[in-house]
Amino acid sequence: MEYSITDHGNLKLIKLSGRLVEKSQATGLIMEFESLIQSGTNRYLMSLEDLEYVNSSGLNLLIGMFTSARNSGGELVIGGISPKVKKLMVMTKLDSIFKIYNSVAEAAENF
Repeated sequence: MEYSITDHGNLKLIKLSGRLVEKSQATGLIMEFESLIQSGTNRYLMSLEDLEYVNSSGLNLLIGMFTSARNSGGELVIGGISPKVKKLMVMTKLDSIFKIYNSVAEAAENF
């Protein structure tokens, strides 16, 4: 799994790509995200367009990030999602928890 975190207007854009199957794959992401939360950053837009696969461990990581953003008074929304990952979000009913938009641009516009 690869990731990047960049500024996108007044949001932090988190892009994930590859396969997210173990929490150990995301150690760098977790540490960077927690550091951002500690510094007061709490508005996140996550792009999952290039995420090919995610399992229950990966979903747990996403839920944890969502919870941390919310607990800090902020929000994490998804802008763009691959068909396989979207299908999994629907099957697990996580689409009722996460705000999911068709693209990064649409999510940023409606944030």
